[in-house]
Amino acid sequence: MAGKIFMSYSRRELGFVDDVVSKLEEKKYDVWLDYRVLIPGSPWKEQIDKGLNESDTVLLVVSKAALASKYVALEWKHFLDMKKRLILLIFEAVDLPPELEKFEWVDFRGSYKKGLNELFSQLEKPIQEEHPVPESGFKMPLVVWATIALSVAVAFISLGAFWTVFIPLILIPLPYQIFKRSFDFMRVQAALFALPIALSLAALVYIENIDFIDALIEGFQFGFLGWVLLAVLRSAPLQRWGKPEATVPKFANPYNPNIMNPEPVPFFIDHAPEDSKIADEMSTMLKKYGHPQADSIQNAKAVMALISRFKSDTEADPVKQVVFPVMIQGNDNISKKLSNVQWIDFRPGVKGLNRLSQLLPNPTALLKALGMRPVSSLSVYPPMITTLLYFTVLLTAVNFGAVIDYLFFSGITDFIDAESLPFIISIMVGSLALFAGLSFFMVRGLITRAGFFSNFKFFVVGLVIQGLLMFGIVQFDNYIYDILLDEVGIDAGFTFTYFGTGIYIGGLILLAIVYFRNRLDMKRWFPSKKK
Repeated sequence: MAGKIFMSYSRRELGFVDDVVSKLEEKKYDVWLDYRVLIPGSPWKEQIDKGLNESDTVLLVVSKAALASKYVALEWKHFLDMKKRLILLIFEAVDLPPELEKFEWVDFRGSYKKGLNELFSQLEKPIQEEHPVPESGFKMPLVVWATIALSVAVAFISLGAFWTVFIPLILIPLPYQIFKRSFDFMRVQAALFALPIALSLAALVYIENIDFIDALIEGFQFGFLGWVLLAVLRSAPLQRWGKPEATVPKFANPYNPNIMNPEPVPFFIDHAPEDSKIADEMSTMLKKYGHPQADSIQNAKAVMALISRFKSDTEADPVKQVVFPVMIQGNDNISKKLSNVQWIDFRPGVKGLNRLSQLLPNPTALLKALGMRPVSSLSVYPPMITTLLYFTVLLTAVNFGAVIDYLFFSGITDFIDAESLPFIISIMVGSLALFAGLSFFMVRGLITRAGFFSNFKFFVVGLVIQGLLMFGIVQFDNYIYDILLDEVGIDAGFTFTYFGTGIYIGGLILLAIVYFRNRLDMKRWFPSKKK
């Protein structure tokens, strides 16, 4: 047996590493993987050094990013100095450093299952003395080639949704991005989900004498491929293939303790006034499990430092106290003192406060209960905030595409007299500019938690104004339709503006459903007023 195994890798191969480790653990191997075993509140460098020293075998994931990383180089050189076993997992074909050319290797560039079986076989065998250099040349799993082919077909189909602008803008570059392993999964997911609906609306507008049911059938016949592609992108092979931004954020290794009476630990929650809602909720849960709240940060044994755009440092001393940086919002300016300490990631939503309370005296088990798989630089928000963000952006895209189609592709302007045309264009363009400007500030306030629309009530007012604008555009469209029908005798048929209020109302229903399941996201996300 290989003894304790240390995983050395670049975060760019996170999906692959996560799956390999899961398979190793199923075979009862003892694997050291940083984001599954690091102890929150403790400096991560010392823990990595300890993991290196206590391991018998290192599995080095070979990729361009890994061999370019100075941290990865320190890890495998440390093992060479200690003359421990090293096995190369070939994820990408790259020129190996001379020191690594004769070590054992397993090729994962083709069949993943075959690679796993070969890895298990090597781990059961003693170290062999001579090993040929891994073969070079480009190889890629067949499922990835098939996914690229499918994405090409979907990219072509997305041209039928040109009126939305954002759908083809996201899906046309997707085949190349899959090849490069780098795309924004959340944006692609939104575009693929909306594709059949957008195609159905396009069929209603551009195909003469088609009824609503036939338009739905027409749109979903082709747009269904987008949902198939989405299912493939969410599958295990593609999650292994993609970089972190192309994978689904998830818990690394969920664990549910059952400790009703943990050892009491005096705690203090260090937070900005804007994050007091989360701090109060955390404090209530900790007290429920018998932990006393210290009267000052110096008298606490455990300090929870809530990190957001409003706070990036703490007065607590990680050397003298156990300090838990709790990330609730992305912040690129975290203090050096906290950046060296393993944090708890609550950016995708504050969950598991009961588990945090139960395991506070035993931080070694915290990541098993609360650990999130690292998400690199990908922007991550709680589910309700993500839904609000997509809804606002979708409304803007629909409104933009509808007005552009109305003015340039519908042909309606050909039948309007020259005196009225400038007025009509100014109304449509003005409403578009107003809608886009409103949406811009709403989105900025939502994701930054700053500005006018970082207030929940004002954001709701913004949504109402968006609805009134869409309703106004529809009424104006109906007014033009009646003029053409009565005075010129032309039936203009459907335009995309006709569906604006329907999309808005349908979106509000979806928001209500998501809100019912994630209503606490709203309470926690929008900042409290300063006291």
